[in-house]
Amino acid sequence: MQIELANLLTHTLNGIQYGFILFLIASGLTVILGILDVLNLAHGELFALGAYVAFSVFGYVSGVVVAPEGPVQLGLYLGLALVAAVVAALVLVPVGAIVESVFLRPLYERDEVYQLVLTFGLLLIIKDFNKLAWGPTPVRAQNVYSGINRIPAAELVGLNFPTYKLVIIAVGAVVVVALFWFFDRTRTGRLIRATAIDREMATAIGVSPDRTFTLVFALGAFLAGFAGAIALPQSTANLAMGTNPLVLSFVVIVIGGLGSLRGAFVAAMLVGVLSRWAIWQYPPAELAAPFAIMILVLLVKPDGLFGTWGETA
Repeated sequence: MQIELANLLTHTLNGIQYGFILFLIASGLTVILGILDVLNLAHGELFALGAYVAFSVFGYVSGVVVAPEGPVQLGLYLGLALVAAVVAALVLVPVGAIVESVFLRPLYERDEVYQLVLTFGLLLIIKDFNKLAWGPTPVRAQNVYSGINRIPAAELVGLNFPTYKLVIIAVGAVVVVALFWFFDRTRTGRLIRATAIDREMATAIGVSPDRTFTLVFALGAFLAGFAGAIALPQSTANLAMGTNPLVLSFVVIVIGGLGSLRGAFVAAMLVGVLSRWAIWQYPPAELAAPFAIMILVLLVKPDGLFGTWGETA
């Protein structure tokens, strides 16, 4: 019984950690979809680009840190990993701003098919850039982030659980709180929501849609890049890594409700925990579990768990 309880706790924590990663990816796509009405097919490649940039940044700065031994060095090592993630995400900000202002803006008045074709083309361009910059073979993050593996597992209720996964949960929680605070409490966030609810009225009161759209796309790129960077130490960076997050982001958005940030968070936690439980009980269910959850939710609530972005964010 104690072993089963420990396994349940382990897989639940894994699901929460996975859910936060999914939310970081899906939140950027949700914001872009809710404000710009653009389904950004290149979002997954921005996730991959963030991972590659973090790999290079951390590989450069970690040379000043000796392999972790004491608590100070452990904290410094984790701190450098988070700094590298933030730097990688910041690199994605001008990328997102350029994509929106140069490529997407001329297409807002055209049919959505043009936007889909454009973002698909950007997907291929970013993928080829990653291939040119880092090569066609997977980049083994463990070779650079090897110190992460030497950080002792956290003792949690008699359970060994990777310390870095707890860090992801903590950082993810901070990002969630910051996002909701930004959109609920700041003037800029309220203006963005107002633009989502009624674009013409927002324009009439002096809100610049061009600046708002650029800011929103840059924010979406930042979140995608940060998600890729913070998830990297546990895996490898490769040219195919953007596909699965993009598909799962769509699943999360559909479950939560199109354009709802709150819905994206609840759906990401739901998919993260339930899919990890399903894999625990039946490993072949790894691929099917998120889609099964989506189907079950849509059978009960065809519009998703929550409403539209501007009204129920």
